[in-house]
Amino acid sequence: MELRVLQYFIEIVNSKSISAAAEKLHISQSTLSRQIKDMENELGVVLFIRGHREISLTQDGYFLFERAQEINNLSKSTELSLQNGKILSGELFVGAGEGKANSYLTRVFKTLIAEGENVMIHFDTQDADQIFKNIDSGVLDFGVVYTSDPLNNYQKLTLPFENEWGIVVPRDSELGQKESIVATDLKGSRFIIPRQLDVHSQLISYLEEYVTNYQISGTYDMNYNMRAMVESGVGIAITFDKPEYNSGPLAFKPITYLDKINTYLIWQKTRTMTRPADEFLKKMIGLDKSGQ
Repeated sequence: MELRVLQYFIEIVNSKSISAAAEKLHISQSTLSRQIKDMENELGVVLFIRGHREISLTQDGYFLFERAQEINNLSKSTELSLQNGKILSGELFVGAGEGKANSYLTRVFKTLIAEGENVMIHFDTQDADQIFKNIDSGVLDFGVVYTSDPLNNYQKLTLPFENEWGIVVPRDSELGQKESIVATDLKGSRFIIPRQLDVHSQLISYLEEYVTNYQISGTYDMNYNMRAMVESGVGIAITFDKPEYNSGPLAFKPITYLDKINTYLIWQKTRTMTRPADEFLKKMIGLDKSGQ
């Protein structure tokens, strides 16, 4: 596969039409159709379902589109890094969940932009499983994860934020009136738990050992969705404490005797860093040492 043809493929998907994509790419429709047909033959798959007005992707097409975007982003990042040399310029790709550590990240983002020249920050909200995948594939430079996993496959920096487990419930409910929660308070409850695999496993172990007659009624990956599920009565959410629970219709109540979870900045062990990534890490280490 040629990078140029993958870029053509991305444009067709975005335009939903070969003719519209050909116009944007300034090539003939027949040439573009032939390039895509040759790629389908090379891969041995059908990428598009061709309708009367628009085209849509097959399952193989969806898979290739996701990978093509990753490859294209890596290509652009690599090109910029080589062109910019010693100048602090280029793109930084960081993934993180919703948490207190994000204030650390954004302070460093601001400094990089102020000190650099045309620095572009891509800050994506992702759960830990997505972050691990995207760090491994090189799509992300760094990720922030909340985990009890030893993270032996990554370089890591421990950030000064411990995450306390608790439940999110309606403030006016019986559990919402308690100061803290013990396992017996949760007997017979329906739970919404994080989708992240290692956290999921830890919580199931806790529930199996200490809570009886419970039910898992759902999972979540983003805090906004979780709050909506709790407000709708889908279940009680198990999550970390966040500032928004200080007021409003929902309340956070800590679970006693459930271990706190550390916060880590992670990156590939073997990846050669771009200038923005190298400067970002130096500043994160400096910020961590200063405690500010």
